Amino acid sequence: MRRLRRTPATAGKREAAVKRAIVVIALAAVPVFADDVYLQGGGQITGEIVEQTEDSVTVDIGGGGTITAHMSNVVRIEKSTSPLQEYRARAAKIPAGDAEAWRKLARWATGEALSSQAGKAYSQVVAILPDDQEANRALGRVQVDGRWVTEEESYLAQGYVKFENEWMTPAERQSILADRKARAEANRQANAAKIQSIEAEQEAEKEQKAADTEAFRRDGLPRVGDPVYWGWGGGPSYWPSRSRDLQ
Repeated sequence: MRRLRRTPATAGKREAAVKRAIVVIALAAVPVFADDVYLQGGGQITGEIVEQTEDSVTVDIGGGGTITAHMSNVVRIEKSTSPLQEYRARAAKIPAGDAEAWRKLARWATGEALSSQAGKAYSQVVAILPDDQEANRALGRVQVDGRWVTEEESYLAQGYVKFENEWMTPAERQSILADRKARAEANRQANAAKIQSIEAEQEAEKEQKAADTEAFRRDGLPRVGDPVYWGWGGGPSYWPSRSRDLQ
């Protein structure tokens, strides 16, 4: 098979395509931010620039992920304020104990698809107002006996157990395990019976062959399934040979 030689031009095109693919994947997973880093070959990184040096630029694309590009591959950089940057700036200005300011910021972050930041803001509301209904529900909490608890705590309080990512009663869990055990035992017995049947057939076949061989040795006549030898060569002859008829 003929191999294609990879030239520097081909390698460069391939690397550019890979860069573009990485950028597309990154952009598809996060909200649209405002800092744009344009790369050679048409690639683009969008997010918040968290570090920039003479050699490289690092962009926070959200969700804890970052992408670093060498400045030699950067065509230009366009900076502006992103929703994430605005959240951080607004959060830094909220006075201590101002639950309503945190609530307002949480609602704004929710509208900007900043779910992680919205959760942080609502957590600040709960820290100030533990019984706040809006904030507790936004954080996925439920009320049990007048207390706001997490979903897990509420299930545990009701005596539920988590089994294979589902909450259920201990009796339901035991029933599932018992059913699986019964099915496994039934399959084991079925397989054992099948193996026993095959072994019995093989033994019966073996005994039948032994009986046929013994019968042949006893009366000297061929039987169904026995090999038939003709009247030539040095072995015994089972059919009247031509030479015997001429005598």
